[in-house]
Amino acid sequence: MKKKENSSDFKIVVSTTPGFEDLLAGELMRLGGRQIERHTRSVSCVGDQGFLYKINLNLRTGLRVLKPIAKTRAASDKELYENIKKIDWSQYMEKDGTLWIESTLNSEFFNHTQYVAQVTKDAIVDQFRGDTGIRPNVEKERADLKINIHIYRDEVTVSLDASGESLYKRGYRTGTNLAPLSEVLAAGMVMMSGWERHIQLIDPMTGSGTIAIEAAMIANNIPAGYFREDFGFMRWKDYDSTLWDLIFEKSIERITDHQPEIFASDISANVLKKAKENVKNAKVDDVVQLKCASFFDLAATKERGYIIMNPPYGERMEKDDVPALYKEIGDKLKKDFPGYSAWILSSNMEALKKIGLHHTRRVTLFNGALECKYMRYDMYPGTKKIHKLDKSEEG
Repeated sequence: MKKKENSSDFKIVVSTTPGFEDLLAGELMRLGGRQIERHTRSVSCVGDQGFLYKINLNLRTGLRVLKPIAKTRAASDKELYENIKKIDWSQYMEKDGTLWIESTLNSEFFNHTQYVAQVTKDAIVDQFRGDTGIRPNVEKERADLKINIHIYRDEVTVSLDASGESLYKRGYRTGTNLAPLSEVLAAGMVMMSGWERHIQLIDPMTGSGTIAIEAAMIANNIPAGYFREDFGFMRWKDYDSTLWDLIFEKSIERITDHQPEIFASDISANVLKKAKENVKNAKVDDVVQLKCASFFDLAATKERGYIIMNPPYGERMEKDDVPALYKEIGDKLKKDFPGYSAWILSSNMEALKKIGLHHTRRVTLFNGALECKYMRYDMYPGTKKIHKLDKSEEG
């Protein structure tokens, strides 16, 4: 039976990284979102204020939660200024408050994000100054109101950013190494892999420990934003602290105490020191086992398991060394990890070919600005043909 729309419901748009739209849609559905629609790099749905709070706290693959408040048109800076100024901004912020504006553009009429932000700021400031004689100030960090302007052709969508800082900033990571993996990317990689908490997981090039930490949080229903102290909506005029406390407590009640076997290692003791710090901050040091070791010194300890790996792409290595490393990875997987499924993320397509194993899945993901392939390789305990025969005999 279809749930009846509530008058307090509104549209919500959540941005994500390319390739995670389906994962994000699934998360929103499980959390209670309705009218879910997938878009490029975002998913929209309908919910109320409590739902807005809940998804900011719990989403693992979302980057920003936006609440659209107005749609208008503009084919010039003058038209943009006038239409932004028509919105009653006193509904959303105090006259002496602070604001910050970001914009995304796909328009022949506008080609500079900072200029669009400047025009928007001028319109809002001029409205307050004209009505009250007092103007809000611009502040990037912890602004009272963060505004998102999205322009597609001449269509302008004005939204409030409910997240404030991007949701990938979980709050547990204080120690990072060179080019750390984003928390959202790490969580999505774990979710996409098909790993379940009763199966061993190995992250043999752990870096800052992000993959292992996100896996541990997923396994025990720890909200992704549990360690954050601040969200953008907390400074909105309609912020309901009692409702937030209720949402937070309900989410905390769902935390479990499972003990999945998550093993993370790195060849560098210095790198591992930072991973240990992050694992402790995330309060999963009782779940994640850390060890200073090379991947090539590890071996399978179970009949079945998952390996999720983010090896060097070659930005800081000798170019000749990278293909050789990937060939060694492929040989190691084939020799010492029968029955395991390995997922490897890399932007180095030539090096990936040196893995020398048949991939069973390939997904395009982005690590920052780098376009990567996320490849799955299944190691069979014998030949593929024998494995299939074994499976048919079991059935």
